[in-house]
Amino acid sequence: MSTRHCKEIKKYFDDYILGELAPDTEMQMNEHMSECKECAEELAKREAVFDIVRSSAIFDPSAETFRRIKRRIFVQRKQSRLFRIFPKSVVYAATAFLLGVVLMRSFDVLFLKPEQSPRVETKYETHRREPFVDTVEFYHAPAKNLARI
Repeated sequence: MSTRHCKEIKKYFDDYILGELAPDTEMQMNEHMSECKECAEELAKREAVFDIVRSSAIFDPSAETFRRIKRRIFVQRKQSRLFRIFPKSVVYAATAFLLGVVLMRSFDVLFLKPEQSPRVETKYETHRREPFVDTVEFYHAPAKNLARI
């Protein structure tokens, strides 16, 4: 047998032992095992290891052993100060809002190019007592005098 074909077959050894191969692939494996004694021997060794593992007792650690294993496996990540003060949802919402403001402002500056607003001058004048020449003054006349006009 070619070593290339054997390499491809060896990829499927574990799935073959666990019975998780498609029927056509399993048939190809069986044909190859009947022709190639090296692959058949290696498959037999792997099956023996799988059988030993399956028949071994289930590991059931005590509570203290479990805690020590868990401490070594799980490394706690430090939370940032901001997440300790505020809930994550509030921090994310505020960040999204600020990012939106920055992006919208950047878009306005880069693409919309606001027009120059006209310069507005404001003059403050003191109140004059005498009326201007072009000022129209309105007077209130009593109703009894209107009949004479």
